[in-house]
Amino acid sequence: MTQESVLLLGVQGLREMGFFDFFLPLLLFFAIIYGALDKTKIFGDDKKDINAIIAFVISMIAATTSWVLRGVAGFLPWVGFIALIVVVFLMLASLITGDVSSLVENKFVKIGGVLFVLAGLGLGVWYGLGLDKRFAGTGTGFSETDVAIIVVLAIFIGAFYMIVRGSGGGVSEG
Repeated sequence: MTQESVLLLGVQGLREMGFFDFFLPLLLFFAIIYGALDKTKIFGDDKKDINAIIAFVISMIAATTSWVLRGVAGFLPWVGFIALIVVVFLMLASLITGDVSSLVENKFVKIGGVLFVLAGLGLGVWYGLGLDKRFAGTGTGFSETDVAIIVVLAIFIGAFYMIVRGSGGGVSEG
């Protein structure tokens, strides 16, 4: 007889109540929409109550729409994966170069970072909406594992190149 941990039982209870399927997407939608409304000030300055009501209504509509939830459930793991890769890259770069600010100021790194994030978001949307299965048999024949391996290898090769290349070849003071 195996004994399950209290934490595992708690997570299973939350899953059965729909916490991960409804409440977390609702909270995510609300935070994004409220932040956008507050930042753009569409309804005027100091209209946080109106922004909150509108964000809540839109979030409820989105959180009760099944295809939106399926898309978010498939998209969010990719967002987490991209965030993990970016943080690991920045940590490794700071360990190797000692200063990330000079690396981030490099024009090549900025363009590469934007392209990487856009490609990652594109892949997230592609897999999140299930387009990979919709176009199955018409693609390159790569499995999801093959694509993941290629992406990770490309990231490591690009990171290695940027670290070895340096931030412009100038002489550092010190």
